[in-house]
Amino acid sequence: MKFKEFIEYLENNLDGYKTFLRKARQFQIGQNAKRKKPWSDYEVEKAAYKMWTAAAESLYNNLRSVVKSDSPSAWVSYIKNNDVLESVNESICELDFFDEVA
Repeated sequence: MKFKEFIEYLENNLDGYKTFLRKARQFQIGQNAKRKKPWSDYEVEKAAYKMWTAAAESLYNNLRSVVKSDSPSAWVSYIKNNDVLESVNESICELDFFDEVA
């Protein structure tokens, strides 16, 4: 599975996707308040999505070392059989970007 397919799969199947973006957006808004020249809403959204992409890429690379196939069906099967989405959802619920920065 290519990364583009993987991130699309996550965005369509991961319940915590919107929660992650909301938390990333809140973090970026907080960062923006500290800037001498605040970013536009578009730039804040772009930065939040970039955070999502980085997290998804890290997960992709971890799974890629385990799933020894490029077949999307093999990836989906592994993700389902190993409750990957559930685990990621739990992690997103516990995620606090403000703690990460402090």
